[in-house]
Amino acid sequence: MKPWWPRFIVKPRVRLARPRFGMPSRPPDILVFGVFFFAILFVLGGNIYTLVKSPPAIATGPNNEPIIVYPALDVQLGLEGMVASVIIMIGVIGLGLIYYSSRYVFQPGYALRLMALGVILAGAAFLIATYLIYLKTPSRQGIIPMLDMVQALT
Repeated sequence: MKPWWPRFIVKPRVRLARPRFGMPSRPPDILVFGVFFFAILFVLGGNIYTLVKSPPAIATGPNNEPIIVYPALDVQLGLEGMVASVIIMIGVIGLGLIYYSSRYVFQPGYALRLMALGVILAGAAFLIATYLIYLKTPSRQGIIPMLDMVQALT
């Protein structure tokens, strides 16, 4: 039997399959690393304390000057947790750059630049964290050896 429409119109012979929309078998590694990294930063920065106690972000002193770091070890302001998280992140990025520079053995100039940047970032994070601990200790006697180095830089 001959079709009644013109010959230039062709009936398609396509088998359509049912589309499958599903979750991938496992999430990408970089996504898992990022979630764990930020969760660890959140915990190490002391932000759990900030969520439970809900302290003010910045306190004011007797003359209405802002106090960003409260000078006691048993009290934390809201901004301190975020600052601590950023400092830890800078230090981890510095250590990661030092590790990443070992992949460029045959490009010593690039490896040296990565390593120098990593040492600068990790060292700066260490010195800033030491200075913040110095500000928080009431007696300021616990870190005298490192204090000389921090005061030389400021």
